Amino acid sequence: MKNKFFLLLILVSILAMLPIVAFASEETLIFKDEEGNILLTGEHVARASAQIMPNHAGVPETVVNLEFTEEGTYLFADITRNNIGRKIYIYVDGKLVTSPIVNSVITDGTAVITGNFTAQTAAELARTLNGEGEPNRQENVVGRIINWLRDIFKRRI
Repeated sequence: MKNKFFLLLILVSILAMLPIVAFASEETLIFKDEEGNILLTGEHVARASAQIMPNHAGVPETVVNLEFTEEGTYLFADITRNNIGRKIYIYVDGKLVTSPIVNSVITDGTAVITGNFTAQTAAELARTLNGEGEPNRQENVVGRIINWLRDIFKRRI
């Protein structure tokens, strides 16, 4: 019984440290211009979603829709105004995930990323932009601890 209590105490101690691990592994969303200047961060994006919308010819096309916060809306309007015809590079955790070209000034707080997306690739990009890409280290650590404890308790019972 002492061993089980001791293991439980270790688990609680490890779980108390997890917010530090999760903070260190949070995904960071950054928008940069062609010169590498940071234009926007994830705090300016309200959400991303995969959608099917008609393109300029009226043909349905799978796209990724970005919705900005109020502050992000104003910033993105200036960014698009100053970057028509240029790429905006979007990074998550330092990795380039997409680089759309600005086609027009966007002032309504909603941007559409077009490309040759399938429903799956658009959904994956939207999840990545929402910070839902891969499981973070906190989930991995908790899973490993739970599996480790299960193994120990199975052996002792």
